[in-house]
Amino acid sequence: MKNIFFICVFSLIAFTGCTDDDELYKNSGGNSTEEESTLPNEDIELSLFEALNLDYPGLEQVKAWYETGNYYSAAKALLTYYKGRIGITNPNVSLLESTITANEQLYADYAMDKYRFYVNTNYLEDKTQNKPWSLQNEDKTINWNFNPPKADQEYQKQLHRHYWMPYQGKAYQKSNDEKYILSWKEVYTDWVLKNPKPETPNETTWWQLQVSTRIIGQTELFDYFKFSPNFTPEWLSFFLAHFAEHADYLAKFRYQDENNILLSQGTALAFAGTLFPEFKNAAKWQEMGFNILNEQAPKQCLEDGMFNDLSLHYHIGTLDEFYNIKRLIDQNQQLANLLSPQIYERLEEAAELVMHFTFPNYFNTNKNEFCTSALNDSWMKQRDVLKRNFIKYSEMFPSNQELRFMATMGAEGTRPSTDLKAFEASGHYILRNSWGDNGNYTQATVLIHSNNYLNETTGDWSHKQLDNGTFELYHNGRNFFPDSGVCTYMANGSTIKELRQWFRSTKAHNTMTLGDGNIQYTLGKRVEVANSSHEVIVTQNPSYDNFTHRRSIFFVNKNESNPFFVLVDEGFGTATGTTKLYFHLGEQEADVDLDKESNGAHTKYNDGNNLVVRSFGSKEITSEEFEGRFATKTDQSFTARKAYSVNMEKDSDTPVRYITVIYPTTTPTEHSIKANLTDMGKDILQGISVKIEIDSQTYNLEWNS
Repeated sequence: MKNIFFICVFSLIAFTGCTDDDELYKNSGGNSTEEESTLPNEDIELSLFEALNLDYPGLEQVKAWYETGNYYSAAKALLTYYKGRIGITNPNVSLLESTITANEQLYADYAMDKYRFYVNTNYLEDKTQNKPWSLQNEDKTINWNFNPPKADQEYQKQLHRHYWMPYQGKAYQKSNDEKYILSWKEVYTDWVLKNPKPETPNETTWWQLQVSTRIIGQTELFDYFKFSPNFTPEWLSFFLAHFAEHADYLAKFRYQDENNILLSQGTALAFAGTLFPEFKNAAKWQEMGFNILNEQAPKQCLEDGMFNDLSLHYHIGTLDEFYNIKRLIDQNQQLANLLSPQIYERLEEAAELVMHFTFPNYFNTNKNEFCTSALNDSWMKQRDVLKRNFIKYSEMFPSNQELRFMATMGAEGTRPSTDLKAFEASGHYILRNSWGDNGNYTQATVLIHSNNYLNETTGDWSHKQLDNGTFELYHNGRNFFPDSGVCTYMANGSTIKELRQWFRSTKAHNTMTLGDGNIQYTLGKRVEVANSSHEVIVTQNPSYDNFTHRRSIFFVNKNESNPFFVLVDEGFGTATGTTKLYFHLGEQEADVDLDKESNGAHTKYNDGNNLVVRSFGSKEITSEEFEGRFATKTDQSFTARKAYSVNMEKDSDTPVRYITVIYPTTTPTEHSIKANLTDMGKDILQGISVKIEIDSQTYNLEWNS
């Protein structure tokens, strides 16, 4: 009840509309006639007062006590100030309408059971109970160096981001149970003592992303717990001293690469400087944070809206950073012009990109299904995650009626277009005939093609896989060609590294290899994108020295009852060797039968939603089975699935040319499919022509540059 009283009183003050500094802070410093405390000064972190700007409005009593040497009373006055401070709002915290999910509550409680600290769902001792691993030693101390069996390097990194601590703050707000703050104080004190700040960033405890995540969490914890009787002056001095240590450290070591980690650093510094302006270095933190965001947003967010990690997972995470920054700005008037208005235009494109990457089963309210691709270092997103983010995007851009459509599951707003989408800067192309809304999934079809331009040879550290030319194909509620996935992050010199390299490899994707090795270059470019009688996408990539892979994708009968795809894959240049065109179907072996004699395969789902695949060559081709794998998480688990390659020998002066027909059907074993090239003798660099025969129907397809 005491906490509720404080919240209500200070909320009432906040709604009075005062803006003058004297009005905001005149009652926040405590009573200057208070008798000196007899509690020991040695329990107070004196470094806090060195970090504070004691001339900041509202800290007059804090300064007075400090100058008399009564540090405890100074800390007590500072706590009183923070309990009464108004005019500064953390958008991530709602004390009056706080919510906590069932899993967040579970992880808040598990943290008090033998130190079972939540890292992420990949690292659970018991996944049926969502139970994290215990870090408790035999002597009941915390083992901060713990690694679960088979865990990769990511476990230790994420452990030190303290994800479970804000959940304990939320649990406290819902219950007023002091056990949550007592747990937090014990664990955080232990962490600080056992993980001192190093001279320079390391890759685990004090890496920039770990520090950034802890800072954001600590800004939330402060508001959740500050009214607790266990949030004492001593604890305030300890907490704030180490908060300032975190922010100063982050400001000292700018992350060297221009990626999502640097943006997280900018976000954390902007939050720290804005929410704790009482520190001497707060203006520096804030300025550096917003400078990073203003500088990096147009660099990292490509012209088509995708962030340069080229992973939808990191793309959504980075958008969330900017959503929080926008709310920070909107709720704190003093920040009005700190983020360039031009950035919002690019961010709106970034939000729309997520929309176009979403499969039509997003609108299936009966199931919380996977609704996105898993290209690059990403994993498929389920409907509830996407909806939560679309609601945020619609809040960010209220005039965007297409995002409103997604946020409301089609109840409001404008249905997005089904026109061919070319995200050329990031190398993504999307063919779609329906959004499948209102429960209409019949024939709803989407193909996402990836052919990125990175201008680099990607290493194991990169979030970009070696997959130029790959695709995923969704039809009538099913992703028939799901990406192999990620499976694991790096761990040098171990079987985990081998797993990562397999899932990153070119042959683990629906694309072409030469000599069965990984592609050497990721320099993808668009050749043709056209909306004629049949939509067509043409891209190419100089995958190896003296060898270019060009893929043409025709979307035939887009708006008819029998839509299907034709792929024409060509390899040209002076290089020689065996070319292999790889296909990975389904999520498990039982989903697919290989048809080696027909150089293809077909699916055999019991619901009648199937497809047949057939390939043809400009000269003799053969097929061979390949051990496919499918992973939905990064916990090293995967299922075996059917995959195969279609092979053709390449001579020095002759291109290899394949035609592949992908035909959705309810009867995959009952169709006659033929295909041949009709442009033989022509300059293939200027275009292609093919004839497709399916049962008694003939289709002539072509594009010309």
